[in-house]
Amino acid sequence: MLAAIGLTAALAVVNVSPALAKSDFSVRPFMGWSSWSVQSSTREGYGTDWLNERNILRSADAMAKHLKKAGYRYINIDAGWNANLDWVFEFDGNGIPTPDKGRFPRGIKPVADHVHGKGLKIGLYGAAGLEKTVYDRNSPILGTNCRAQDIAVQPLTPTNMWGGNWKIDYSNPCAQKYVDSIVARIASWGVDFIKIDGTTADNVADIAAWSKAIDNSRRTMWLTASAWPVPREAGEGLQPHANSVRVDTDIECYCDTVSSWTSSVDDRWNDLPAWLDVVGPNYWPDLDSMPINNNTGKGLQDGITDIERQSVMTFWSMASSPLYVGGDLANLDKKAISILTNPEVVAVDQAGRIPSRVTGGTQQIWKKQLSDDTLAVAVYNMGDTPADITVRWADLGIAGKGQVRDLVARKNLGKVTGSWQATGVPPHGSRLVSIKPDVILPPDTSAPTTPADPQATDVTATGATLSWTPSTDDVGVIAYDVYQDGTLKVSVTDPTAQVTNLNPGTSYAFTIRARDAAGNVSSPSGAVTVTTAPANPGTGYEAESGTLSGQAKVVSCEACSGGQKVGDLYQGGAMSLDVTVPEDGTYVLVMTYIAGDPTRGVFLAVNGGPAATLSFPSTGSWDTPGDFSTTVELHAGVNTLTFDSGTGYSPDFDKFTVSPA
Repeated sequence: MLAAIGLTAALAVVNVSPALAKSDFSVRPFMGWSSWSVQSSTREGYGTDWLNERNILRSADAMAKHLKKAGYRYINIDAGWNANLDWVFEFDGNGIPTPDKGRFPRGIKPVADHVHGKGLKIGLYGAAGLEKTVYDRNSPILGTNCRAQDIAVQPLTPTNMWGGNWKIDYSNPCAQKYVDSIVARIASWGVDFIKIDGTTADNVADIAAWSKAIDNSRRTMWLTASAWPVPREAGEGLQPHANSVRVDTDIECYCDTVSSWTSSVDDRWNDLPAWLDVVGPNYWPDLDSMPINNNTGKGLQDGITDIERQSVMTFWSMASSPLYVGGDLANLDKKAISILTNPEVVAVDQAGRIPSRVTGGTQQIWKKQLSDDTLAVAVYNMGDTPADITVRWADLGIAGKGQVRDLVARKNLGKVTGSWQATGVPPHGSRLVSIKPDVILPPDTSAPTTPADPQATDVTATGATLSWTPSTDDVGVIAYDVYQDGTLKVSVTDPTAQVTNLNPGTSYAFTIRARDAAGNVSSPSGAVTVTTAPANPGTGYEAESGTLSGQAKVVSCEACSGGQKVGDLYQGGAMSLDVTVPEDGTYVLVMTYIAGDPTRGVFLAVNGGPAATLSFPSTGSWDTPGDFSTTVELHAGVNTLTFDSGTGYSPDFDKFTVSPA
C-alpha cells in the first residue's frame, strides 16, 4: 500500500487500522534530532550518562534557534530515559516504563511542555517484546484481570534483534491492552513520536500492536520500526503499520566521534536499493541519523569531512529519508547549519518521492521525479580519487534541452542537450542538480518492470566464499543482493560473493535478489541451505587465564565455558594471553565473546606489534556468547596476544581457540 491516505478522509474514520499512526505523515518524512549518537560516543563528557533533562532542554533550545525555520521539529530521546546510570530499567507496578528520576527528576511531561513551547515535538524509545523484568515481576495489566506472564508465549521465547525480551502472544487480548497502557501513558505526557527498536520479521505483530495502541490513544504519533538494520524480509509486513523503517545499520562508530566514512556511512549507497521496491509515502526509508553537527571547536565531532557531510545530506534527501541530526546540538557549527538548512536540498527530501539508482559502483547516479516535471539527479564519487561523472539524458528517460540547476550552490547552470557532466567530484563527494527537460520520454514497456527472479541453483559455501549459478535470462540485472538468514550481507555484480565470518560446521540459509539499473528488485530466490565444513578443533584458552589490567576483571557467566568470563574491558581495560603454537605461520583465532550493545571494539596486538582494530557485532544480550574469528601471524613457541580497549568499550571475553589457517 504505497498510495497516500488523504488527511480529511482518514480523520473521518475511527479505529480502522491504520488510522492515526498512518494518516498524518503521508506527504513528507519527519525532520529532527536523535540523542543516540551522543549517547554512543566514548568522547569525554558524552556517553550514556549524557542523557538527562538539562541536555535535552539544551538540545531543544538549539534546534529552535538554528534549525526550526528549515523544518526540523522532533527532539527524540533514545534508549536509557527509563534506566538509571547502571542501565537498570525502571517500571511502575503495571509494567509501564517510568522515567529515571536521576535523569529526569520532573518526569517527561515538563520536558515535553518545554519542547512544545518552542514549537517542536518530542519522541521516546521502546523495544519490541515483553521486558524480562516485567515478566519476572508478573505485573498486573491495567484494565484487565491478566498479568504479564499471561501474555508471554510459552515456552518462553526470546525476541527482538538482541533477544533481550520475551515474545508476546497477541492472540491474548490482554497483550494489546498492555501495549495500549504504555502508549496511553506516553500520550498523557504529550509525546509525539515512538521508536520501537530491535525489530525483526518476528516482531511484525509488535509493530502492529503499537500502531493500534496509537490509534486507541487518540493522539497522533509517528511510529518508526527500528533495528540495525531491520531485515529486508520484514519490509512488507511492517508497511501497513510503521511510518518509517530503519534500512541500514547504526551510523555511529561507537568511538570518540559520532561516525566515520567507513563505519558506517558509506554502506548506505549499496544497502538502500534492496528496499526501494517496498518503501514509499508514509513508509519512509530511515537511513539513521546524519553526522552533520560539529567539525570545529569544542565538543563531540562528526568524524567525517565537510565534503562527506554534504554527500550525506544529499543522499538522505534523495532517498526521502527522515532528516534527523546526530551529535550535540549545543555545538552546531556554521557549516553544519548551512548544509542542514539549505532550502533547495531540504525540498528534495520533503518532496516525498522515492528515487531509483541509475548506475552503481564507485561513480553512482541517482534520480527521482519531483512534484512537477523536474528531475532531481545526484552523482556520488565513492572512490578515492577525483572523478568526472557524466549523466546521459537517455539514462534519465528525457530528451531535448534541459535546464540544469545546482541545488547545493543554488545557482542555474544553463540549458544543455544530451548530457550533463559533474567535473572534478572529489572522493566521497557529490553533486545535486535539478533538471527541467523539454521532453520526458514514456516508459519503455518492452522491458520488464522488475528483473527476472534469480534461480539460486548450485549454491555452495567454501570457507567464506558463497557462489551460485544465476539465471541466464536476468534481463537488465546490474547486481545481486545476497541475504544470510534474512539479513543483507553483500551486493555484487558477478556470481561470486564474499560473505565473511562464516562459522565452521554451521548451516546458513541464503537467498538472492536481482536488482536492475532503475533500482527495481526481484522476488527472492528460494532459500538455499549450505553447511560449512567443521573446523580444526584447535587449542582452547580460557579468557580468565590471561593477565588483566585497568578495570578488567573476572566475573561469573552461566553460559560461558568454565562459568566465567573477563569483563569491564573499557577505557584502558586490557588483557594479555599467552598462546603456544608448534611452528611459524598463519593461524585462525576464534574469540568467544559477549556483547549486548550493537558494536564493541578492541585493539589486538601480537607480540607487541602494531595493533589491529576489531569490531564485534552484538551477540543479542549480555548473557549470550558468540564467536568472531580473525587471522594472526604467530611464531613457533609462546606468543602474547594483547586485547586493549583503548579509550572505548570492548566486549566481554569467554575463551579463545587457536588453529592452523
